[in-house]
Amino acid sequence: MSKETSTVATAIDLAAIIDWYVTQCDESWEHQYGIKLETLDNPGWLLIVDLIHTDLQGCSMPELCEGCSPDANPVSPRWIHCSVQENQFRGACDPNQVARLFRVFDDFRSSQCGTGA
Repeated sequence: MSKETSTVATAIDLAAIIDWYVTQCDESWEHQYGIKLETLDNPGWLLIVDLIHTDLQGCSMPELCEGCSPDANPVSPRWIHCSVQENQFRGACDPNQVARLFRVFDDFRSSQCGTGA
């Protein structure tokens, strides 16, 4: 049985998130906090970045919600939902927008709290 898929060729530049992560590692933070990338059964991707005890702790961002219902459930084949809650950046998207998900985090990271670090 063959399943048709619509794959969007994207390049993900992980350098910024890797640099940010390495900067947070202080022999303590990385033992309790970190970055998680998981698949979802929608299908899609989920990116969770712990902000506690980082330069981004306490920062906020306007919620990004495209192709989702008011309760943030996907209602379109192309969807993305990103927000900051409880000192975590939480972003979810359809399978083809994972590169955009990382860009949204990078934009958040570089524009918050006046640090850009």
